[in-house]
Amino acid sequence: MFERYTEKARRVIFFARYEASQFGSQSIESEHLLLGLVRESKEIARRVGSQESIREQVDKNTSARPGVSTSVDLPLTRECKRILVWATDEADRLGHRHIGTEHIFLGLLREKDCLAARILRETGAELEQLREHYAKEGPSERVGPSRFRKAPPIKIHDFEWNGATIRERVNLLRQSNWYWERKNWKSRDLAVREDGRLSFDVNLARNPKEFALRRNGWKSDQCFVCEWTLFESEDRPDRGTGYTNGRDWVCIECYEKFLSGPDYFGSAHSEMT
Repeated sequence: MFERYTEKARRVIFFARYEASQFGSQSIESEHLLLGLVRESKEIARRVGSQESIREQVDKNTSARPGVSTSVDLPLTRECKRILVWATDEADRLGHRHIGTEHIFLGLLREKDCLAARILRETGAELEQLREHYAKEGPSERVGPSRFRKAPPIKIHDFEWNGATIRERVNLLRQSNWYWERKNWKSRDLAVREDGRLSFDVNLARNPKEFALRRNGWKSDQCFVCEWTLFESEDRPDRGTGYTNGRDWVCIECYEKFLSGPDYFGSAHSEMT
């Protein structure tokens, strides 16, 4: 569904998924899209406030929950799916071939009852005024050669990755002073609801009408940086051992390359900056 999305718009979805995991949400909500949007678009952040100010508003309007692993698949809520439909509609309305951050912004405002729209209205953002603005300005992101596509590739586990993708993921991990511990990966028990939602809080299974206990149901994790699969193994230390902050996992190669020493994307690799 993201074929028409610009590079920046796709990164909004990635950041929204990350924000949902930080808030301990089992799905990607409108407020997570908003946080992804202000993280990615400086122009929108100037209009509605910094990421920190938006996060404060989200904190005030949501319940605190423990974070969830970024390896857990987090679906878009129906609300968010409608927002992305509105974004497509706004791009078509403006005659724009591609869907960019501004169209997601307009889509959020069209979903009037969602938390993100309420926060945006408090900042003075108005749908019709913004439509007029973007109609005059034209698409904010010209699709074509960009610094992200030109970023040199990085080889991890003998596979080549887009350098900008890896940089963003590493930067997210470096922004928090997490303690990383080297551990052997072990399968974990899960509490599973009828609709397929998962939780590592196995105490939920005390209510068998809503949750079932699945012994050793979580059989693998992925490295947050390179998506290398980690699973229980005594013969493959590259697969059976990694570094964890208690929620996310990083493979040995990515930890040693990006997290254990100086900034990989600093002066020694100035072509990546």
